[in-house]
Amino acid sequence: MNKQKTFHLISHNSYRFRRFCRAAYAIFNSLHREVTIGRLASYVADHQLRKSAVAVLVAFLLTPLMAQAQEDDPVEELALPAVQVVAQSASSQTAAEPAVVLTSKDISNHSVHSVGDLLTIVAGIDLRVRGVGDAQGDLSMRGGSFDQMLVLINGINLTDAQTGHHLMDVPIDISMVERIEILTPSMLLSRGIVAFCGAINIVVNEKTQNRLVAELGIGSYGTARGSVLATASRGAWSHTFAGSYARSDGYMGNTDYRQANLYWQSDLRDDSDHWTLSAGVQMKDFGSQAFYSISYPDQFEATRTATLTAMNEHRWSVFRLESALYGRLHSDRFELFREGRVEAPSWYGGHNYHLSEIAGVRSRLVRQVGRGDLFVGIELRSEGIVSSVLGTVDTTFWLCRPPSEYNHRASRLSASLFGGYRLDFSNGSIEADALGCFNSVFGFHYGGSLNAVWQPLPQWRFGASLTRTFRMPTFTDLYYQSVNQVSNPDLNSESSLSAEVKARYSTSFSTCRLSLLTALYYRAGRDIIDWIRRPDEEVWYSMNHTVLDAMGAEISLLLHVGKGVDELGGSFSYCTERQDAAGMVSGYALDYLRHKGNCYLVLRPAKMFFSSDLPLRLKGDFVCRHRVGEYVDKEGARISYPDAVLLNLSLEYAFPKLTLAADVHNVTDCQYRDYGGVPQPGRTFMLSARLKL
Repeated sequence: MNKQKTFHLISHNSYRFRRFCRAAYAIFNSLHREVTIGRLASYVADHQLRKSAVAVLVAFLLTPLMAQAQEDDPVEELALPAVQVVAQSASSQTAAEPAVVLTSKDISNHSVHSVGDLLTIVAGIDLRVRGVGDAQGDLSMRGGSFDQMLVLINGINLTDAQTGHHLMDVPIDISMVERIEILTPSMLLSRGIVAFCGAINIVVNEKTQNRLVAELGIGSYGTARGSVLATASRGAWSHTFAGSYARSDGYMGNTDYRQANLYWQSDLRDDSDHWTLSAGVQMKDFGSQAFYSISYPDQFEATRTATLTAMNEHRWSVFRLESALYGRLHSDRFELFREGRVEAPSWYGGHNYHLSEIAGVRSRLVRQVGRGDLFVGIELRSEGIVSSVLGTVDTTFWLCRPPSEYNHRASRLSASLFGGYRLDFSNGSIEADALGCFNSVFGFHYGGSLNAVWQPLPQWRFGASLTRTFRMPTFTDLYYQSVNQVSNPDLNSESSLSAEVKARYSTSFSTCRLSLLTALYYRAGRDIIDWIRRPDEEVWYSMNHTVLDAMGAEISLLLHVGKGVDELGGSFSYCTERQDAAGMVSGYALDYLRHKGNCYLVLRPAKMFFSSDLPLRLKGDFVCRHRVGEYVDKEGARISYPDAVLLNLSLEYAFPKLTLAADVHNVTDCQYRDYGGVPQPGRTFMLSARLKL
């Protein structure tokens, strides 16, 4: 508001408006508050109120009265029925302001065919893939390891406790993704979620209109993929069903794969409740050429994943109750010597079988207090595994297979209590969060965060945070034993203290829109868990590092130009670590991306050169990565990771209901490795057709 257009504060939760203005923060100030109107003139409604969502709602309620209102005549005070105006956050189960949000429109602006493809172009994200097609990828963020990362679906933490290698085993095809949120630890503690270095939140389709989208594609190395997405709504219900299948012969020996996903989600919305029910299943079979050890290249893995979630958000008066019930079941069969391809030696004891489960319930109560929200929540979470190698010997339990194959088990139960308060100002907010967790195996742990946001001008937004987090070892860290791996059941939990400052700038001029985001961070890690070995040995040991600190910077730029240049953007991230490894070779924690740069361009050539509306688009992604660390080749020599410089291009033509595309990935045929001795594919081609009804 300004001097000419004022409002009167009636109570802590009420505003009385005399006039409305067009300030960007006007809607923000009215969230979760009672709004009363003292005097409203017709010219105000016609000229100014239509500019905002609150104004449209008020104008709708007052339409019969506006016809009789006169500008200078006194108007009687009227008691209007209360109306609740709510702006939904990025996800009701996660932080309101993610570090980066990739919407479905952003996804369409890149030459990508999977969630993994999309994450490889995000600043600060490191996806070390083995193979292609999301067969397996180790996801990390800001110099962390894959075990320190979380993957959420609709704000629910479904990260498996067996190993972070299965982090990307989610039954979701990219066709059903509404958006992907990149979250830092400080953004999650208020929801009772502890992330060591960060998390990604995959939000599934939220559109309620009836539609059908089908896509088919064929490409190099016998690659074929198909997907279908159907959405429908009736009354307060909306439904989403999606399925996909992909297969390939592989870009080299023993890199073939096949993968299938099925996912269903239903939403029910009424005046006070929002229910979300979902279920998904996934199947993966893939050749694992030297995935875990270069000494045994003919490996194979088969995984199966099932997820089930139920969420509810209930509002009444000044309260909001958010509840979630969730579960995940994951099975994994690992063959060190692939059946039907090679003959196993006599000393080989057989394949590894793992069946892991997580189940939990979480509830959070939010109440308006003063100029902010006070919240408190609780979560109970169970994690367990039955296995042929992980856990302690226990033959009293079996499931799906004879006890001889599931003869180990381990489990743990966690109870978390969390709470905090967010104080809102006209141009910012301050929030303090705290969490305490008691684990049946590792005892008591705690986390906390302080967050501040300041927006001095509509174009500028600044933020700062200080966060303490922790992570408990995975079952693989604790128990996995093999011919070249020795676990440590006495591992301690790891902890970190992180600080971050960031700035966001956005503006519009002429036909252009500019958005700029910068961030600086520092993370002090203690007792970091990693698999390491001595330079002269072949055996890897799981242990706690004494010190591992990371610091870095990220910058992202996005420019909407128009006139043939739909979008131009880029990002750069830098990370460096201070470590105390005592000359050891690290398996994961000490190999990280120091430099990562990305730029992309979306062009409409016909509009640019011929002023034509021909629906032809050219998309290009350029990515360069420099990784710190070394790997050991077949001869035992230590080799530094080569830099990866990748160019992906896509040409797309859109008919009214049909879109045809031709993609070329790794145009320059760059030879590179993301992990160990696993070379990545060279130049590949893909032709696809997408039908929308």
